[in-house]
Amino acid sequence: MTQPLSETFERYALGLARKESLPPEPHAEMANRRKAKLLRLLKAHGIKGWPERGTLFTRQLSDGCKPCLSGEASHLSVTTLCNRDCFFCFNPKPRKDVLSVHGREVSSLDEAILGLKEMGVKSVGIGGGEPLLFPQRVFEIIKALKKNLGSDLWIDLYTNGERLTLNILKELKAAGVSGLRIDLAAREYDAEPVRLAREVFNDVEIEMPAIPEDKKVVRDIMSYLDELGVKQLILHELFASAANIDSLKKRGYHASSSGSPDFRLTWSPVAKSEETVYGHLLYALIHQFKMSVYYCSCRTQDWIAENALKNQKLGTVPH
Repeated sequence: MTQPLSETFERYALGLARKESLPPEPHAEMANRRKAKLLRLLKAHGIKGWPERGTLFTRQLSDGCKPCLSGEASHLSVTTLCNRDCFFCFNPKPRKDVLSVHGREVSSLDEAILGLKEMGVKSVGIGGGEPLLFPQRVFEIIKALKKNLGSDLWIDLYTNGERLTLNILKELKAAGVSGLRIDLAAREYDAEPVRLAREVFNDVEIEMPAIPEDKKVVRDIMSYLDELGVKQLILHELFASAANIDSLKKRGYHASSSGSPDFRLTWSPVAKSEETVYGHLLYALIHQFKMSVYYCSCRTQDWIAENALKNQKLGTVPH
């Protein structure tokens, strides 16, 4: 499987190229001291993971995240079209109705499956855009993945939840979806799709960026998500890219000082996002939620990219 690198491939394999950065974080030393204090508290309360890589979790890792961290997962984008226009979205505009695998645009589902086979993946995330703009297309893709890559393949469906209905949920389950990942930040933290999804799926997870100014509303819904039986709350560090930097600047964001100078990725972590996540992790530990809270930082993404590139050098990823 050999094609020219697409813009999407550059996004996933090399990071999101940007023409300019956010302004530097003010009072960076003070912010770093606050984060160091929070990290000490997290360790005292039994946080798990790899702090030096910005990979932390309160209970356990998701079944879909484990292969990702080892470079044995991939993402299949059904479309970049979406029914939302989130300020933090990193998909380039104009949106396109194209199919891509691990960032490579493909001309057919057969070509997509061939690429995934060559990668030897154990987990596939199906997303977009909003994949459920085309539910029949999604059902076809899921069934083909299971048929060609084996019934043990873990499949997560990424959605903002807007198009979820009981009938669609049942069809997703029947087709072979292992778990749902719902971005509540994309819908003003309305958790109704989560409640609906729990009627059908045992594995329902929330995956969204950690937006500093939304700290209180996230804390307010964490108990409710735990009561619903949500397995994972996956929080990503908010970052700037070529596609979203203008909207981030309008909101007054700054670049975090915690970005490593030897990052292989080119995006910029946003100030106060990591500190916000540390607070959420501590809150979950103190309240002893059954739901695991997992922090996937820009450093984590850098680690994932490094592992994926190692696999590529070993010949397990197509080039």
